[in-house]
Amino acid sequence: MAKDTFSTFPPEIHVLIAEHCGNSDLISLCLSSKSMHERCLRILYREVDLQYDPHDLLKPPKTARTMDSLLAKQRMLVRTLLSHREYGKYVRFLKGTLYVPDFLDRYLLKKNKISEADLLSAMQSLTQVQSVDLAYQNSNGRIPSIARFPNRLFQSATSVRLLGDMQYGLAKSILFAINPALLRHLCLDRVRDEILDQSHDRIVPGDAGKDGRIIAPGAMSGLLTALTGRCTALRTLDLRRTAEGKNDRHWPIAADEASYLEWASFIRSVQGTVEKFTFEQSEGRIRWFHIPKENLPAFRTIDERFERLLLPAIVSGNWPCLNIMELRGVRGPDGQDGKTTLIAELRAVLSEKTKIVVEEEARTILDPREPSRWN
Repeated sequence: MAKDTFSTFPPEIHVLIAEHCGNSDLISLCLSSKSMHERCLRILYREVDLQYDPHDLLKPPKTARTMDSLLAKQRMLVRTLLSHREYGKYVRFLKGTLYVPDFLDRYLLKKNKISEADLLSAMQSLTQVQSVDLAYQNSNGRIPSIARFPNRLFQSATSVRLLGDMQYGLAKSILFAINPALLRHLCLDRVRDEILDQSHDRIVPGDAGKDGRIIAPGAMSGLLTALTGRCTALRTLDLRRTAEGKNDRHWPIAADEASYLEWASFIRSVQGTVEKFTFEQSEGRIRWFHIPKENLPAFRTIDERFERLLLPAIVSGNWPCLNIMELRGVRGPDGQDGKTTLIAELRAVLSEKTKIVVEEEARTILDPREPSRWN
C-alpha cells in the first residue's frame, strides 16, 4: 500500500493547504479524517457571508432566483448551527442581511421553513465573532415583529456595523453585549427605529394609522448609552443618518434631538482615541441621482440640529489621534461661506496632520428603503 504522504505533514502545513482551497474542496477535506475535520471547520466557518449584493446589504433581490439563493444560504446556515452549535465558535466574520419573510409572503415562508426564533437562536451560537456587518429586514421592507430578542449577541465583537431599519431590541442585544474596552470600529449606518408615534412611544405595526397618529421610522436613540465613556480603544467612528421625509416632518422633534444629543455625548467620550471620524446625513426619500448644487434646498432642519447639538461636541475637545474627519451632507445657513467657516472652525481645534473633508451633499441617498451606491 502506498504511504499516505499527506497525513505525515505537520498540522501547520495542513492548515496552509486548506486555506488555499475553495469551499467544495474544504468540505472534502473535512470528510477525509477526524483531524482534518477539526482543522478545516475552522477555515470553512471563519467567514459567514450572507450578502446578495456586494455594495448594499439593504438592496432587495430583484429576481426569484436571487431570493431563493439568499434564503437557501441562510436556511443552510441556521439549520447547521441549530444541529451543531459547536460550529458557531469558529465564525469570526459575519456579514450580510438577515432576511425574514413575513406572514404575507406565503411562497417565501413555505420555502424558507425557518422562523425568526430559529434565526436568532442560531445567531446566539456565534460566540467568537470579531466583526459584525449586519442588516436586518423582511421581504416587504417592514420590520419583523419579534417580541423578545436574546439578551446578548456577538459579545466578542471588536468591529460592529449595523445598517437600516430594525427593532430596538435587536440593536440593543448587540451593542449592550459587546465589551466596550475591546471595541475598535463602530458604524451606525442609517439605523432607524421601529414605528413610533408622535409621543415617542413604541407601538406595533398593527397600530399604524389609528387615532390619527403620524407614524414613521426614525433615528434610533438609546443605543450608545451603555458605551459612552467606556470605549477606551475605539479607532473608527462612522455615524450616518437619514431623516424621514423632507425636514423631518414625520418624526417627533424630541426623538430626533435625543439621538443627536446622545451622539454628541458619545463623540466627546471617544475623542482621545479615534483616528477616523465620519458623520453623514441626508433627508429621506431622495432618489439616487446627482442633484445639481444650484437645486439644493436651503438650510434644513437637520442642518440646524447638527449645528446646534452635534457641532459643539466635535469642536469642543481634543482629537490627538485623529487622521481624517469627514462631515458630509452638512450645509451652513450661509451657503459656501458657511462651509468655509465650518472648515476654519475645525482647523482651529484639529492638528495640521488631520485631513478635513466637508461636503454639502451626502455621497448617496440615505434612505434605507432605496438602493444605495456606497463606494
